[in-house]
Amino acid sequence: MATYKDIHGFKIQNVSSDPPTSVAGDVWYNSTSGALKVDAGTPVGAWATAGAMNTGRTQLAGAGIQTAALGFGGREGAPAFAYSVLTESYNGTSWTEVNDLNTGRTELGGAGTNTSALAFGGETPAMTANTESWNGTNWTEVNNLNTGRAILAGAGVSNTSSLAFGGYYNPVGTYALTETWNGTNWTEVNDMNTPRGGLAGCGTQTAALAFGSTQPVTYHYAETWNGTNWTIVNDTNEDKGIRGGAGTNTSALAFGGQPTTGATESWNGTNWTELADLSTARYGPGGAGASNSSALAFGGNIGGPPTTATEEWNLTGGVSTITTS
Repeated sequence: MATYKDIHGFKIQNVSSDPPTSVAGDVWYNSTSGALKVDAGTPVGAWATAGAMNTGRTQLAGAGIQTAALGFGGREGAPAFAYSVLTESYNGTSWTEVNDLNTGRTELGGAGTNTSALAFGGETPAMTANTESWNGTNWTEVNNLNTGRAILAGAGVSNTSSLAFGGYYNPVGTYALTETWNGTNWTEVNDMNTPRGGLAGCGTQTAALAFGSTQPVTYHYAETWNGTNWTIVNDTNEDKGIRGGAGTNTSALAFGGQPTTGATESWNGTNWTELADLSTARYGPGGAGASNSSALAFGGNIGGPPTTATEEWNLTGGVSTITTS
């Protein structure tokens, strides 16, 4: 069988950081991140309309992937908003209402999958530390966050391994706090570099990404988490908060935001690239997805009643991590 060198005349480069520029077909190994990467050409992505939610909500939480997602909590109705207990499950085609949260809330954090998720924090209207665990059928109240807060962000792959970070409290103030969840308790760990609320996040308990904010001001700052510390990385192009987020800390998607926008940006572990906008501009959407090439946006605020609009994102090209089996 022909090797990469046989085909291209040279070996795969071993570098400590991604090259500042590359061309389609370039392959390299990043020894710092331990990732094999490829430039698959100019990124081309598009949003496609998918099955609408049963109930429109804004500033809800999301978990899972594009074809198996969960949306929970948020605000219903306008102008008199209700703190929602609703949970809906998406199967790649349509949304189905499933069992409610025990505590209705908005601006909450979420993590996990559509069968193993965690809901934490939020506004009830008081700031809450309440945490609930989802087993695919029911929500169960479990131990609270150490610090109650709203418009925080979350990351994680299950209801036993999650991360909560940032947030807002009354009277007006923001947190840099980070807490890890082990399935039983929350533990405070190292703070973010910039205190903020209204941020978005994605990734896992040991490899997360945080971006944007609305409190105390609108930031385009981004930070990555390695399981111990937060590191400042390149800013998003859009200066927005209350965005949707999906993916990992090396392959993420940011979409929507306040002031109301459909702006979409792709993160490759080094830089953010602006791509095609959402069809329905909004802020406060729920998000789900495994990478910057496959994501789901649902709900959000478009002015007036929250939208039920759901859109699926698919991307080809760009610099991405090669995953081997």
